[in-house]
Amino acid sequence: MSELDDALHALRAHPGVEHVLVLGRDGLLIQHSGDGALDADTVSAMVPGIAQSARALGEATGAGAATVVVARMERGVAVVSVLSDEILLAVLLRDGVGFAPLLHEVGTRREALARLV
Repeated sequence: MSELDDALHALRAHPGVEHVLVLGRDGLLIQHSGDGALDADTVSAMVPGIAQSARALGEATGAGAATVVVARMERGVAVVSVLSDEILLAVLLRDGVGFAPLLHEVGTRREALARLV
């Protein structure tokens, strides 16, 4: 197992995490870790739009660049993190699970995760 596999496995160990995706800003999937039905390529193609919208919102409000975006959906939560100018991370969780420790880990390990890609 590679260091990136180990890092994704550690993120998957958080309660409620179902899928972890690493992708380029172009939406192309680099690596996916998860169980169950998911069209990882389609999800990866959608993630850059979320990151770009959050970036534009930060610029428009003068709040600066967004580094993490959380989207709560009817049956789950998506966490999108900007690891670098070129790399994004998406973590999909089932609904009803706290994820503050996950947000902390992703926030503190952003640069280290980006170096593994």
